[in-house]
Amino acid sequence: MQRFTDRTVIVTGSSKGIGSAIAHRFAQEGANVVLNSRSRDDLESVASDLDEARTLLVEGDVSDVA
Repeated sequence: MQRFTDRTVIVTGSSKGIGSAIAHRFAQEGANVVLNSRSRDDLESVASDLDEARTLLVEGDVSDVA
């Protein structure tokens, strides 16, 4: 069952560890996934395992208001 089909989730800190695992699980459940991290290279590594049409990479530090 894909519980998140036609839904979009934003996963901050998704380039490693728990964040990466969460992003993969949401993708398995049918979600469009927005990956966020400070490192573009790490984001691209995680995204390489996901459906390109349902994945968006957003590089940035969510703790920095600017």
